[in-house]
This record gives sequence, structure tokens and C-alpha cells, in this order.
Amino acid sequence: MPTVILHDQRLDGVVEAGLGTVVRVDGATPLAQAFDSVKAAATASGTELAIACHGFMTHTYDQASNVDLRGGEGLQLCRETLQVGNVARVSALKGYFTKIWLMACGPAGTFVHSSRPFCREFAAYADTVVIASDTAQLYFPGTHDAAGQVSRRVLRFGGWEGNVFEFLPNGDVRPFNRSESPVP
Repeated sequence: MPTVILHDQRLDGVVEAGLGTVVRVDGATPLAQAFDSVKAAATASGTELAIACHGFMTHTYDQASNVDLRGGEGLQLCRETLQVGNVARVSALKGYFTKIWLMACGPAGTFVHSSRPFCREFAAYADTVVIASDTAQLYFPGTHDAAGQVSRRVLRFGGWEGNVFEFLPNGDVRPFNRSESPVP
């Protein structure tokens, strides 16, 4: 499957050449511009979108501090960020991608509600399958040389942490195979 990778550069590292078409954004890029760019890059049928950015995780819920991180608040994506309150903006992606991978910490978490509304609504508004985890994700912003210095700024995600879910546009949610990933 052809892949377009939307990389918010606040997530350190560089997406390796050959993984797909990369659209780079940052905290000054408007969401609308980013979405227009990834749509323009989706030139073949069956194209998938991987969004590589930070996800919002919290230690505080139920008015108390907790050692466990819980996600589900949204994504640090572009100038506006993407949260439950503005997730309808992904409707601009409707009809362009067969699947959207959220390569971020905990977008499928239950901080907002146990029904995982951020990802459910994302899938409904984008009208496509969304894949995401409920847990903080480890990633590697580069490879290291013998002295422990980053010698190559290549972004590596490795395997998924936590529970991974497949969110369908009709609101159904099912467990997803953790071994599948569009970005190694």
C-alpha cells in the first residue's frame, strides 16, 4: 500500500526515505494546510496515512494524581492541535485514505471517556479505519554511534506498546494486531 506520512517535527527524528511520501509540519503549520498537503500526496488508490506526532497523556484524572498515564485527549499536530473539540476537522480527509495510523502516545486512551471518543470520532469524521494505541509509545529519534551520540536522525517506532485498536467509521472498535505498523 502507498503511504503518506504526516510528521509533526516536534516529534524528534527524520522519517527514513523509502517509507512513503513525507509531509513535514510543525507548531506554526495550520491544520488545513497540512491536510491539503497530505491529500495532494495521496495520488494512488489504496493510500494509507500515518500521522507521526506527540499525543497528549496525563497523570491526573478523577480529580487525583495517578502514576498511570492515560491518553485519549488528542494529538500535538500543527498549530491548532487536534483534540475532541475540533476532531471534526479531519472530515477534510474523507475519501482520500483507506486507513489512518495514529503513531502517537495514547490517542486511543480513556482519559476523556471509556468509549475512547477521540479515535471513534476521528474514524467517523474521516470515514475511514483508524489504528491507534491507548498507551505511551516508545520511539527512537536516531541511531547512535559507538560514543552514544546520535549519528543518524532516523525516526524509529519499533513495536506498539499497550493495547492497539481498530476504530471503524460506524463506531465499532476491535482489537488490532500489534505486529502491524506502517513505520518501522
